[in-house]
Amino acid sequence: MNVLKSLNQRGQHNWIKILCLATGLATGIVLIGKAGFEQSWDSFFPTSDRTYVVYEEVIRDGEYQHYSQTAGAIAPGLKRYCPQVEAATRYTPIAWDMPIVTDDDKRVRTNFALVDSCFFDVFPFRVLAGNAKKTLSQVDCCMIPLSLAEKLAGSSNPLSLVGKKVYYNKRGSWAITIGGVYEDVPLNSRLHGMEVMVSMPSITNIMWDGRENWVGNDRYFGYVRLAEGVSPDDLKPQIKKMQQENLPQEELKKAGVDLGFSVGSLSEHHTNDDATRRMTWILSILATVLIGCAVMNYLLLVIGGVSRRAREMAVHKCYGAEARHIYLRVIVESLCHLLLSLVLAALLLLVFKDTIEELVGAPLLVLLQLDSNVLMISLTCLLVLVVTGLVPGWIYTHIPVTAAFKNYSHTHRLWKLLLLGLQFASATFLIVLLMVVGRQYQLMVNDNPGYDYTNLGMVDIDGVSKEQRQLAYDELSKLSSVENITMSCVDLTKYQSGDNIFLPGDDREYMNVSDWFYVGDHFFDVMRIPVIAGRTFTEQTDTLREVMVSRQFEEKMKQLAGWDQALGKQIICTSFDGPHAIVGVFEDVRVGSISDQDTRPCVCFYSRRVDQMQHFTIRFRSMDGLEAANKKLREIATDNPDIEIVPYNRLITNLYTDARRFRSTVMIGGLVALVIALIGLIGYLAGEMARRQKEIAVRKVNGATINDVLQLFFVDILRVALPAVVIGVSGACYVARLWLEQFSEKASLLSPVYALGVLFVIVVIFGVVCLSCYRVASSNPVDYLKNE
Repeated sequence: MNVLKSLNQRGQHNWIKILCLATGLATGIVLIGKAGFEQSWDSFFPTSDRTYVVYEEVIRDGEYQHYSQTAGAIAPGLKRYCPQVEAATRYTPIAWDMPIVTDDDKRVRTNFALVDSCFFDVFPFRVLAGNAKKTLSQVDCCMIPLSLAEKLAGSSNPLSLVGKKVYYNKRGSWAITIGGVYEDVPLNSRLHGMEVMVSMPSITNIMWDGRENWVGNDRYFGYVRLAEGVSPDDLKPQIKKMQQENLPQEELKKAGVDLGFSVGSLSEHHTNDDATRRMTWILSILATVLIGCAVMNYLLLVIGGVSRRAREMAVHKCYGAEARHIYLRVIVESLCHLLLSLVLAALLLLVFKDTIEELVGAPLLVLLQLDSNVLMISLTCLLVLVVTGLVPGWIYTHIPVTAAFKNYSHTHRLWKLLLLGLQFASATFLIVLLMVVGRQYQLMVNDNPGYDYTNLGMVDIDGVSKEQRQLAYDELSKLSSVENITMSCVDLTKYQSGDNIFLPGDDREYMNVSDWFYVGDHFFDVMRIPVIAGRTFTEQTDTLREVMVSRQFEEKMKQLAGWDQALGKQIICTSFDGPHAIVGVFEDVRVGSISDQDTRPCVCFYSRRVDQMQHFTIRFRSMDGLEAANKKLREIATDNPDIEIVPYNRLITNLYTDARRFRSTVMIGGLVALVIALIGLIGYLAGEMARRQKEIAVRKVNGATINDVLQLFFVDILRVALPAVVIGVSGACYVARLWLEQFSEKASLLSPVYALGVLFVIVVIFGVVCLSCYRVASSNPVDYLKNE
């Protein structure tokens, strides 16, 4: 109770300490939660430690690569050949962000994938209704997650949907029977987002059936569950036998390809990823910096008030208090402050819940409920309690008993300057890091990918009927606001499917390429991709079997096949029958994003058939015409009322959502750290001004000016600030380089960036010094000397 009464005690700044500690803890806890979330992927179900991803291993021209997508027969093959495999499954995506429609025309956008009947044997997600194995064994049946069932059912019981028919994209189209409902896949899973699980036998109604392929059509994700005590190395003899009996060894050898398979831990698939490890380290560093800054500010304010509490502690000693009693008293105070800080931190998290969830990309409750995060947050709070209790306790126990009878004048100035310097270093670290992250984000969203996306829009036409596609294409091209229009299979903002390249009469596999498949008339004009040799496709190309390749393709074939140029040469691409003649070479463009770039050479083929295309790309004279174009499109594509032409610059910006979130996180952290450091600086200056006010008055009597007085404090602070900002810049440089490693193109880390960050911090610090000291520096010295 005495601790609560002392909260408002004058001179102790308890509420400021609690507020700063709460702010630091709130931001730090979120960062700890996000880091723990990234480390918890696919480790939440009982057999996760025995569940493995199936990998395809390829050695081509001495270069080793491995992929987590395989041919259709691999996962079932492992189950057949390896007795140590208890269960195996596979799935392949069908469509992402496509509507599922009920008989009463309720539409919900969701994701579709083909899943085999053993899926729930490997992944024991709880089935709430229906028989999963039976459902996934029958043609045109599916399992859906509870969240989707609730959206489709509305006010009805979501489990009552079992046995009902739903449709892909529009009512009356491909009908699928809902055979069961399962619990939603958690966010921290590689499988999250795979919602409508369509039975694998339905593949014949959708696409070419490659379920029994051992080589090629590598679109399947495979998983196996091993028996207890079995390691991946135990499977190697059986895998080798499987490869020898089923792979075309001679053909692969002639092609110069060594193909094999292996399994790797599912729970480590995400956590061992370089980008994940890098981000986890960075988030942990940021959390440490922010919580450390708050703790240092707490200690600074405590130490600043030691002189005021010296007599109180000395009196306790006079009445027989030992060191352990002093420590206990201080720890109880710290515990009270920490609990109040945690309550305030919880309120801050609640108030800014939506913003936090947008920044971290996950529900706040999920982050805080993870067992590993609960433990880490608890340990962090315990560490804060120990530091904020033991350090002041040590100082108080060393106060002499004589302080009860005379003024205690020990200033602990070295402690204060050290803590102040660490806060300056923390603030500089975050400010400079923010500047680097901000520059990189601006580079990414404004970078030239090799094509001009100004005034460009794109619409996904998958699911629109052939007749409506053609009508929409013709009508949109007539709009006065439309400069040109084209159609294609490719979306350059995404990683593309791959194909292998051969030459006629040659069994050697030369390379794997990014296959854009079909493009329509005016594609290169609309995208403004330069054609550097030859020509683009013509209307006669349909019958002439022509292909266009990228500059990188030509350069690589000059090395591998000894070509002098690509024009006129013939190639064979595995997804297309027979040889095609190269009629044009186009400039290299970025496929995907700077952080996930498809670096393979590119090829594309020609078609005028709208049913072979997935996208319309439209170049507007001005984006003011976008609304009218969308209105016209919806009038035509009546079965797809939510269809939309999306500005291409929005697609580019969406590629870098993670970078934008990280930038915002660093910005908030930087502001929090800077404010906490400035509060500590103000507290330090207030104590120094009170301690030295008579000295300042004497100096002014002897002719010192206001500038002379301010200079005393400027020099004092400068001695701390300069080494601190150097440490902060060094730390920011290290973390920035670590973060930038994930991008193929990086913002330059030139010294002016750091200098600007340092200058900003120094200017803010000196501004606060000037404002805090000016009152005493400009006051009448008589006011401070009249009692002497």
